[in-house]
Amino acid sequence: MFTGGFEGAFLWRRALRNLRGGARRAACSLSLGLLSCSSVGGIDNSLTSPISNDDTFATIGYMWAGARSAIQAKREPSTNTFSLPLTYQVPCARGGQGSYQGSLAGSKSAGTGTATLAMTATITACQYDDNIRITTVSAPLVTLSGTIAVQNDMWSTVNVRLVASSVMVNGVTCPGGVDVTITGTAPSAQVVSTGTACGRTGAVPLP
Repeated sequence: MFTGGFEGAFLWRRALRNLRGGARRAACSLSLGLLSCSSVGGIDNSLTSPISNDDTFATIGYMWAGARSAIQAKREPSTNTFSLPLTYQVPCARGGQGSYQGSLAGSKSAGTGTATLAMTATITACQYDDNIRITTVSAPLVTLSGTIAVQNDMWSTVNVRLVASSVMVNGVTCPGGVDVTITGTAPSAQVVSTGTACGRTGAVPLP
């Protein structure tokens, strides 16, 4: 499970293998942004991509983990109107660099409200070692936009679109880039990525 930060991304590939190999693997497709099946399953294996299934969704996991770390570094707002600056430096374990910057701004009343997320990231040849292989990810511009609810003075429901039109994984171009929507009950909880990444369309949980 991601517990916040890119450290959790090291566990992502292992969790994805378990998901792909288990009974939860059921093909889902998207139509006009809606899932055509009732349960979250695996990715669409009918398409051929130079980026493997594991690397595709590990990349999404890395990108979301950076945003999550920036969000979780900020305590839930204590005032009814707020604008919180967000920043996070990616710990690229084997070289490269990456940074996130943006803001969470919104309002609440009696502990309930909504914050609008506006964030960008730059990832340059950032290398990760998950004890199985080294993965190198580059994305000159990642944008994250959407909302994070406030419930009982705590961060709650997440609905964020993550877009990176130009992505390289291990020196190979990710066809079509990444355009997914991240949804979940809270930034700290397991979320679901729904959309298209490296030429594949579907929905998958991000640990």
